[in-house]
Amino acid sequence: MRRSGKRGAALTLALALCLSLTSCREESATTKGFTVHDAEVYVNGLIRENYLGKADESYLELVDTHAEDVEALYKSALSMDVEYFFYMYDIDYPTDEMREEVEKLYREIYPHIKYEIVSAAEQEDGSFSVKLNVYPIDIAQTVNEAKNSATEEFYEKYPQDKINAMRDSDYEKMDREWARLILDLYQDALKEIGNMTEKSITVQVEQNSEGLYAINSDDFARLDELIIDYTNMAAEEA
Repeated sequence: MRRSGKRGAALTLALALCLSLTSCREESATTKGFTVHDAEVYVNGLIRENYLGKADESYLELVDTHAEDVEALYKSALSMDVEYFFYMYDIDYPTDEMREEVEKLYREIYPHIKYEIVSAAEQEDGSFSVKLNVYPIDIAQTVNEAKNSATEEFYEKYPQDKINAMRDSDYEKMDREWARLILDLYQDALKEIGNMTEKSITVQVEQNSEGLYAINSDDFARLDELIIDYTNMAAEEA
């Protein structure tokens, strides 16, 4: 829950995070004579790097990077997930302990990633299209289904007029209570985590201005949205 008037700032944060996510999570393939097989290796490696913090030798060689760089990118991506989590659930005053818990949460969620590369093909313009089937992780939807009944008592305790009249110290206390409620729902949902029906997506791997091959930014954003299904999970407006 939020005090009135904070929605605009929250949306600005979400957009900034989205842009940062796209730029941080990209890697470019430096291999000359890029092939269809390279496109498959690249997309598969990019997913494993960003969501599992892992990469095999073929991917590392293709994008000319090292294992330690993979871990650094993974941690950076996780930190963005953490910040988006707090935005999405209207948690305004996360503690360091909460950040650690949410990062650990995502480290436990992402190993349930499920996808398959269906095909890849070179296009007339020299780019490559890679088709995937993605089976979105269902944990956010599970939490959403449990959230209404689980938060009923909280909303009765903290009606909006009471929130708007709160002193900062009282608001922070309420915020921590809200955060604990949401985190407990996620911890419960982890026990039954699974995947949803497959969704197909085709992404483009194309040469950038430097002549290196990289996934199209918009396509990666669309792919990222399929990994965990956050449909209808935008931060609620008080």
